[in-house]
Amino acid sequence: MKSISWKNKYLRIPIVTLITIALFAAVSYIALYQTEFYRHSIWTFLGPSDNRFHMMRIEGLYQSILHHNYFPLVNMSFMEGLGYISNIFYSDFLIYPAAIMRLMGFTPAQTIVRFYLLMNFLTFSVSFLCFYKVQRKYWNALVFSFVYTLANYRLHDMLFRHDLGEVGAFVFLPIAILGIYEIFYGERKRNWLFLTFGMTGIIYSHAISPILVAITIVVVMLCQLPELRVHPKRLLSLLWASICSGLLSIGYFLPMLEQLKHTTLRLTESKSILTAGADNLLDYFNWSVNNVINKPNIGFILLIAAVAAVVGIGKVENKAVKHFAIIGAVMFVCGSKIFPWVLLSKTPFKMIQYPWRFDMMATILLAIFVAADPLHLLKGNFVKAALIAFVTLLAISASYRMVNNLSTALVPYSEYDKASPFSIGGGQEYLPAGADVVPLEAEPQMPTIKAGKKAQITNFNRSDTRMTFNFKNAKKTVISLPVIAYYGFQSKESTGNVSKLTMNKKNNGLGEVTVSGKGQVVVDYYETHVQKTARHFSFWSLVVIVIGTILSLFNVKLDDFKKLYAKIKPKQETAKTESEEPKEADESTESTESTESTESTESTESTESTESTTDSSVDSENKSKE
Repeated sequence: MKSISWKNKYLRIPIVTLITIALFAAVSYIALYQTEFYRHSIWTFLGPSDNRFHMMRIEGLYQSILHHNYFPLVNMSFMEGLGYISNIFYSDFLIYPAAIMRLMGFTPAQTIVRFYLLMNFLTFSVSFLCFYKVQRKYWNALVFSFVYTLANYRLHDMLFRHDLGEVGAFVFLPIAILGIYEIFYGERKRNWLFLTFGMTGIIYSHAISPILVAITIVVVMLCQLPELRVHPKRLLSLLWASICSGLLSIGYFLPMLEQLKHTTLRLTESKSILTAGADNLLDYFNWSVNNVINKPNIGFILLIAAVAAVVGIGKVENKAVKHFAIIGAVMFVCGSKIFPWVLLSKTPFKMIQYPWRFDMMATILLAIFVAADPLHLLKGNFVKAALIAFVTLLAISASYRMVNNLSTALVPYSEYDKASPFSIGGGQEYLPAGADVVPLEAEPQMPTIKAGKKAQITNFNRSDTRMTFNFKNAKKTVISLPVIAYYGFQSKESTGNVSKLTMNKKNNGLGEVTVSGKGQVVVDYYETHVQKTARHFSFWSLVVIVIGTILSLFNVKLDDFKKLYAKIKPKQETAKTESEEPKEADESTESTESTESTESTESTESTESTESTTDSSVDSENKSKE
């Protein structure tokens, strides 16, 4: 019997796959141990922090699902039921797994640490597969996944800022970059779909990150102008990717634009912080060299990569790697005060908020440079394995020092589980203009009479977005409701003399109705026509794109359907003809039988008539003889 050889790919591939999965899972846990599992505590700042904001988003989605509202547009867990329309501007797409964990019975603390584990594992896996798609080298792909996933800026987002949106964008960013590579440097063909799905995933994860990707696309396009002149069809691939991504994102953008049209939010009136948000370049260098994650930076490994890219750029032969490295290094530098951000402070670019967000793009582009190894510094798998181990140790060291320097920020799970409903984010962007969270905290959680004749209010009930109460003895009584009257809230199911629900901008945007006599006020959030249509449109666009992708994978074209139809049609006609022939034969047989039957009947009748005549004649003769 022959011994099983390691060269047998049917044995090697499954084993390597399982080992890789186990490695990703183990390192995902190790990277989080100090900040999420140590002493059953989470390192975070309580109060109005990003961590509490995103945890309340998860809690709100969980509560909505319990009320059979599977696609909520207003998060009613915020501000003790006053509601916060963060769902329209901050898609819930990414946090459904976390909400499902809550449905499974996990506490908020248990949910968030498991969700972080999932995000780490997905980022490891997606980045590995995307790099391996281009360069079929296992160890290089492994290097990329570790350098990218354990990069300082990503750990800063996850462990210090707890920005779930940007952490989610890191999952889809490698797919988008793969799409950019395929369009501008690769085969293009149908591979532009990588950019479509990657960009769409980023849009539904974090509203700001797509701007950074779009800027990167423009810069890459400028770098590839000579190639685009020779092969202009690459721009057609980019156009297709943009159109499809736009179709898939209509379900996100249209409801947002509709809400902004009808409601003036603090988001639109916020001042630019681009200039104030930039830090000194020397600080970025210092933070990177010292491997800290409580400040935004690209980390020690990628800083060396940026320097190596600039110094040794002439030795880089691969055009894509060369462009990515230079763009990454430039973005790292431009994220500081060196770039004149004041020039963009009154442009749409102010939505970026903080220039150091460009570290996200610098991270992935420089990680590609490290893993591709164009300078041939990582010779042999042992060196690559050593680099992977070093990157892991840097991540462990950074998280340990952050926790050790401020151990008071370790929050026990039991304390973390306590809700923080007024943690709506530092900028309070989605409150109506003029509203403030402090006076809203003091608002009573009951309908209150603001003007007009005193009326009696009874039987107040609230369930998710719906609230009801009875009133009587009212006469033009103005009642303030404990809900922010975002566009979509209506009182159309009310009975009696009840006015339309309006937003009182002088009362922090709370809803008001005017009532007279007696009746019942019913206020609920109703999905608008635009919201419903946009969601359905994006869904069916996804279905069509997926079906088209599957057909293209099997090289099925429209002509194939025409040929198939042409083959089927004659068969149907033949079958129809054959089915008609028996009918004609049956009709002919029936006609013949009918004729024969008629003739037989006539013959019988004739015979009987003849016999009758003969008998009659005989009888007549007999009578005559007598």
